[in-house]
Amino acid sequence: MKTKKILSVICVMAVALTTMVGCGSNGGGSSSRSGKTEVTLIQNKVEIQPELENAAKQFNSSQSDVEVKVLGAAGDNLVTTLQSQFASSPAKAPTIFTCNSGSEFEKFFKYMAPMDSAAAAKNIAKGQAEDTMKDGKLYGLPLAVEGIGLVYNKQMFKDAGVDADSIKTMDDLISACEKLSKVKGVNKPLAFAKETYFQFMHPFNWPFATMSNYKDIIPKVVSGQLNLKDVPEVKKYAEDLQKLKPYTNLAKDTYDDQVAGFAQGKYAMIHQGNWAQSIIDQYKVGFDYGMIPMPANGNTSLAVGNTNFFHVNNAATKEQQTGAIKFLDWLLTTKDGQKIVTDKFKVIPAYNGFDTSNLSVLSKEVSKYSDAGKTVPWTFNLFPAGVDKDCTSAMEKFYAGQINSDQLLDEIQKVWVNAAKK
Repeated sequence: MKTKKILSVICVMAVALTTMVGCGSNGGGSSSRSGKTEVTLIQNKVEIQPELENAAKQFNSSQSDVEVKVLGAAGDNLVTTLQSQFASSPAKAPTIFTCNSGSEFEKFFKYMAPMDSAAAAKNIAKGQAEDTMKDGKLYGLPLAVEGIGLVYNKQMFKDAGVDADSIKTMDDLISACEKLSKVKGVNKPLAFAKETYFQFMHPFNWPFATMSNYKDIIPKVVSGQLNLKDVPEVKKYAEDLQKLKPYTNLAKDTYDDQVAGFAQGKYAMIHQGNWAQSIIDQYKVGFDYGMIPMPANGNTSLAVGNTNFFHVNNAATKEQQTGAIKFLDWLLTTKDGQKIVTDKFKVIPAYNGFDTSNLSVLSKEVSKYSDAGKTVPWTFNLFPAGVDKDCTSAMEKFYAGQINSDQLLDEIQKVWVNAAKK
């Protein structure tokens, strides 16, 4: 895991340098040293970074007009990095950038070019484009559909006498954790990762995703009209996390170490998405594994949604914007590009026309739930932009025993309301 961890650190640390140097070459011109139009790309999914760089190299060698340069993966720092780049000089910011829907989409919308002309736009699967449309125009291309849940070790469940299908409530999960804690080799039954999206954003998706009116509730909390503690689903979820906490790793592991710990049999379950497959595959896993829902408020569905959308910088030159679309179309519509998306990125395409016969174990699990209609939405994209770090700080105090579940909700509420005022 050291190699993976070093790569993650290098990628994040490199963002400032690579964006400054790489994007600087965009200003005043769009040609690279090769004479091709230079298109830069920045995104935050560290796990696909090496394969994305290889995809760019393959694309670059396949034609003579465009040179795609993939900048360092920004990880949790993407929003901050983009804000800095666009504030400094939009024309020098990355040609292609990714961001989530909801509040992040609104934050960066003024820098997005319409993408209706992309060939890939015609193949977007039903329901996967709405979050990146405005005034009838398409402003982004989704990379994939992904699912979040509890990735679990089937052998450990069998050894503990736990039936995964029987876990319907948080009390059931806590009972299962108690049994799993007695299985030989188990360090902790359940592990969360410490990064902001993995420690706060994804876990706190559940209480809102189980509500039919979350689109009304979240804005009321953000505006201060409603206290989180007064939302029954949220209060119950926070209280259940308090009961679950002794059976967890207290979210002390990095994403790399959390997934590696699962692959090595240290954890019986991890709270993750199907994107964890790329790390699991680095190990010789000698057990079967699958994915089940987080049973918050009696939930029996996986949380399924789009990953970040690819967007094109409207301040880039016309040649760069055309080149950006050309690369994305190559990645999402050609056989070579599509094979990279499914076999190398190991994600579930958000498009029609892909060969999905070779989906990975976890992607098949997500597809199974999706095909059965057992999904709940990604609601965290409606959380105020930029709150992930401060809310994660509150989670760290919660795991450290410095605050209880009620105080945790108080701190989250304060962060959300303050963020809305900025």
